[in-house]
Amino acid sequence: MDIYSFINSRDVAAHCREINKTWNPFEMAAIIGRSNRTIAEKHTAWRELIADYPDMPTPNNMRYDSYDSLHKILAEIIEYEERALALFKMPEQGAVYVYDVRWYGEYKYTHNQSVFNSFETALADARDRWEQTEASEIIIEKKFAENKGELEARFDYDGNLYYVVNHGDCGGHFSDIDSNRELDLFIESFYIDIPVPFKRGDILTIPTNPNPTPGEEDHIFVLDWIDRDDKERLARRLSGEFGDGTDMIGWGFFVCDDGILYGDHTGYYDYFEYYRGKLEGKETLLHYVSLYLKDEISLPSLLTMQCRIILQHQLDNDFPIQAHGCYIPEYHFAENRLTPEEKEKIEQTNGLMPWVADKLSIHQVEFLAKEIGSDTESIQFKLSDGGGYLLGRCAGIVHDENYYSKTNDTRFNYDRRAMAKMILESYGHTENGWIDKHAETDNDEA
Repeated sequence: MDIYSFINSRDVAAHCREINKTWNPFEMAAIIGRSNRTIAEKHTAWRELIADYPDMPTPNNMRYDSYDSLHKILAEIIEYEERALALFKMPEQGAVYVYDVRWYGEYKYTHNQSVFNSFETALADARDRWEQTEASEIIIEKKFAENKGELEARFDYDGNLYYVVNHGDCGGHFSDIDSNRELDLFIESFYIDIPVPFKRGDILTIPTNPNPTPGEEDHIFVLDWIDRDDKERLARRLSGEFGDGTDMIGWGFFVCDDGILYGDHTGYYDYFEYYRGKLEGKETLLHYVSLYLKDEISLPSLLTMQCRIILQHQLDNDFPIQAHGCYIPEYHFAENRLTPEEKEKIEQTNGLMPWVADKLSIHQVEFLAKEIGSDTESIQFKLSDGGGYLLGRCAGIVHDENYYSKTNDTRFNYDRRAMAKMILESYGHTENGWIDKHAETDNDEA
């Protein structure tokens, strides 16, 4: 079995391969349980452990007694989850399905009021209402009549199952399985020794969103310490007498929205990866924090850079250059003043104005010009206030095309919708929050 492939971080997995780290079958079972793989993939790997690896007792820890047989408890977990999923998918008289949508760890669209009589219709409705980039996780609950409990299952946009569990009085559905036992033992119940390559001062992240829009990127931080750095504490964790898998964490330094440095828990260190992007804006402070922690610059140097970065951040974000009565359009900013040569070059090459060049391509500007019925120069001047009403037009295009797609209208144009969404994302927006003229139509039809 390639157990390294179940480690959530590519960098941690590569490090463990390099040092030829090995684990016993129990530890491998826990690594599989901690992974971001689907339930089907976990079951396949656990069955391989049962078939090809020796049995052993599970260790005690501060919350759980030992099980005599690792193979037996894994088989029980597999059987329970497969039966729970079958029960979850089976339509029943009086049972209803509801769902929530989650965006890369955050509940963005919750408390959907609709109810459905089958799992398939609930999932289909979620996929119809939200794009794949908006719904990384779909949480569907099956609620039984007469307060008989509920089953919760979590899927990705493609319908792959990652988690299933019962809540409340569901015991009658599993009369020969003690569903009240801890059957999610291998998610985060045990502290496992997973070596990592990271050192104090490294700039790291925990990747969650493969295609983030501006303002929704993964958190970046500078590592201060991780729990396993303390050998005495690590020994106590591994003995089971102190802590569990939720303690496989670290502490790091982040930059808040105001540009101020703060310390906080980082999350699980087997998810850490080196940050390989370019630090920009207030995040550049992390570069100097890293240098300081690695003893490459002095404390006064760090404090000097922090002051400069905070002041620049405040100037860029808080200084009221567009307060009431003193609005200055972006094309009048001194840094955007064009020399005669620059003007001539833009006119000759149909190029981009400075305030547009770092956001849109000329093809996107031409798209807006065609949609509005204008020329590219006028469009760029209209974009000088951060997008303005043109972003509302783009949101309207997305709403139109979503409606055409939903109603199988022949006017649906995938490329038109994609271009409008790209322009919105370039300015840190989506179509959500803008007026949708089709919303009332949908409600009337319902």
